[in-house]
Amino acid sequence: MTNDADRKRDVATSFGNATDGYRDGAVLKEGADLERLVDWTEGATRALDVATGAGHVAGAVAERNVPRVVAADLSPEMVTTATADYGGLEGAVVDAERLPFPAGRFDAVTCRFAAHHFPDPEAFLAEVERVLATGGVFAFEDLAAPADPELASYVNRIERLRDPGHVETASPAQWRDWLEAAGLTVDAVRETSRRLEVDTWLDRMDVPADRRREIRSLLSNAPAALEDAFDFRYADDGERLESYRTGVVLFRARA
Repeated sequence: MTNDADRKRDVATSFGNATDGYRDGAVLKEGADLERLVDWTEGATRALDVATGAGHVAGAVAERNVPRVVAADLSPEMVTTATADYGGLEGAVVDAERLPFPAGRFDAVTCRFAAHHFPDPEAFLAEVERVLATGGVFAFEDLAAPADPELASYVNRIERLRDPGHVETASPAQWRDWLEAAGLTVDAVRETSRRLEVDTWLDRMDVPADRRREIRSLLSNAPAALEDAFDFRYADDGERLESYRTGVVLFRARA
């Protein structure tokens, strides 16, 4: 297994190569959950979007007349894409677990659909707490694993096959524990889900044919409890899985 530095380098390269898919993918650039996340930053004057990807969150926050928005990502290509597509953003190539900003610099920090790539989520949250001003808001969204450890392990196995940079999808309860341990006060939680088209989901990371076959085999043989929880939907032949709903959790927390 690679060490954390190697893993982060691999993630940066992988996402740099997948910029177009993340810029154009509807699941990332629109939705009521994105609007909710941005609404939670209302009134901010200095915002930081960690692991900005193609900049959808940072751009939406800037459109709410937040004077300063920093779009930060480990991938230089993603930062370039975000700042090119959304005017007025400041770009920064940063490690989410070692934010190069002074304490109390921001009154809002956002992070959406990225933390499952972080080797040390507790270090990330400690950094969020550090760079937030007193009373500042952290608006967070990520995939959510089932509470059942065996089902969570199955989901994470599939995710790692699709994306070698995937570390772990955690449960909502685990995220709440980590947030509170970091000194952040949770004041809103929203558990929801998003339907993923399997082929589009695989195409976004340009998954090789051998891993696609393995992923589809695991999905075809998934435990019945996971099939029910994720609302599997099949093609007309009843054999090929077309889509499923993956768990999502949003937290608003304050420093």
